[in-house]
Amino acid sequence: MKEPHSISNVFDAALLRLDIVFRDHEEVCISLSGGKSSTVLLHLAATVAKAHGKKITVLFIDKEAQHLQTISHIQRLKQLYCEVIEHFYWISLPLTTENNQRYHSRTWISWEDNVEWWRIPPADTITDQKHFPFYHYAMTESSFTSAFLNWLSAGKTLAFVKGTLSNEDANTNSQPTQTSYGVGRNERLSTSETSSQIHTLYPLFDWQSQDVWLFNSLSKATYNPLYDLMYRSGAPRSSMKIQEPFEQQTAEIFRCKADYAQPATFSCADPCDNARKPGERTWQNHATFLLNSMPQKMADQFRVNIAQYLSWHRSRGFLTCIPDEEACASEEHDIVSWEKICAMILSNDYRSLALTASSSSSEDATLCCSKKKSRRRRSNSNEAIFL
Repeated sequence: MKEPHSISNVFDAALLRLDIVFRDHEEVCISLSGGKSSTVLLHLAATVAKAHGKKITVLFIDKEAQHLQTISHIQRLKQLYCEVIEHFYWISLPLTTENNQRYHSRTWISWEDNVEWWRIPPADTITDQKHFPFYHYAMTESSFTSAFLNWLSAGKTLAFVKGTLSNEDANTNSQPTQTSYGVGRNERLSTSETSSQIHTLYPLFDWQSQDVWLFNSLSKATYNPLYDLMYRSGAPRSSMKIQEPFEQQTAEIFRCKADYAQPATFSCADPCDNARKPGERTWQNHATFLLNSMPQKMADQFRVNIAQYLSWHRSRGFLTCIPDEEACASEEHDIVSWEKICAMILSNDYRSLALTASSSSSEDATLCCSKKKSRRRRSNSNEAIFL
């Protein structure tokens, strides 16, 4: 959606939207992650809050296994805007999120009880599990955020402001829709109503990555130094995204050595580049070996995804026999092979995002397996024998 001619650029539009946010809400909470877009959002929100003579609340969920550059950056922002921040909720509680980097568990629990932590949380963070009346151990991050907003609102109108850009996916639990907010066209926002009192707002919804870097260049505002490491390693600015060790890796090829609380190397690469097998073994045999070597529940989910992938190709006439080696994909469809299946397994792609027609993240492994095991027993196809 284009802004009217009175709004010349996305920067002015964002300031106008934030002006409306502070005008129409009693409380404003900024979602901060330490990434490029949420950092720009905080810079802008702090400027508008000062103009309105108001304070803001900041929510930062510390996931424990985070880059030390990000933690230092968050601490700098907290100090920089201490005069305008009324409450800074630095959450260091056990919360559950999806884990894409370990076979033995689908989930990652930050600050888990009775395990060795990656690092010690800062002294002024919230670590007391009794601090919030709604909290229960290892609740999901999305459930915590929803409960936190209801608790923070306490009957007041609350704006939960997020820095999602136009080329990024918003939270799936609060998908934004471009609806009119205010009385004029230039007051249009991308919004999502959580309740009648709470609005999730996306004032940067028409920004792109280049707008963020242009803002940083012109304003000389602070940003996460981890992006400098990515830039020096050759990553395109448009593809720079900070992800923690347990999060899903992107397909963009770059390698960046960064500091963690424990020494580690952050590496993102095309899964096919990492696929290796013993010379005497076929890719099909290697896939069988990989599945048999991992925990049963994890292997069953992979088998479900693979079966769905093969079934999709067979039903469309693309599959007569499964080649062992990777072949060149045509423009119309992707070519199935055992090599590609192995690459998916070796890259810890638990949701099989690299495969066409893979199962969605909402599908549960136990339910899927119970529905498809009987079908595989009745089938005489070679993929069913393998699975």
